[in-house]
Amino acid sequence: MSNALPALAHQADAELRALLARRDERAAAWLYDTFEDEVNRIVWSLLGADRDHDDIVHEALCMVLKGAHTVHDLNRLKGWVRTVTVNAVRLTLRKRKWLRLFGALEDDPQGERFEALVPDEAQRESARRLYRALDALSADERNALVLRHVEGFELTEVAEACGVSLATIKRWLQRAEQKVKSRVEQRGSDDSVG
Repeated sequence: MSNALPALAHQADAELRALLARRDERAAAWLYDTFEDEVNRIVWSLLGADRDHDDIVHEALCMVLKGAHTVHDLNRLKGWVRTVTVNAVRLTLRKRKWLRLFGALEDDPQGERFEALVPDEAQRESARRLYRALDALSADERNALVLRHVEGFELTEVAEACGVSLATIKRWLQRAEQKVKSRVEQRGSDDSVG
């Protein structure tokens, strides 16, 4: 099957759309090979060394495989995959917020993964502080902020990935930046007092 994948990437849009519509296994393999790294990177940027990272990537890729046939303009496929991935993370963040509210979830989703991935204690603590600050944001604000400032997406790409207008993304980013700045300033004054 791997010999068919390079040829599939060069097929006419109509042929590829037909394979996607039939949910042909070659199209599924092509989608996975083409977008797995992108999905993995976005989930990593949005959540860090999260204990559920692999499950979220898997869920996003399943959603991509299930719905790719609905994308009629294949030039928009990459943006659509980003949107699906951001939505998978958004759902995870919202579910966690409710679980924390009812005391059914611990506060540190990074858990022990930081230990293995970041052996330096000072760097690990900086990363934890960053993700605690991000956890204080709404899922939408967090996703917008990370896609813009970590992934380096253009504002229009952030808006497309989040499925909202450019004006909405600008508002979310402004609120997120203000909240993070306020939290960092508050944390800095707490450290100087203590």
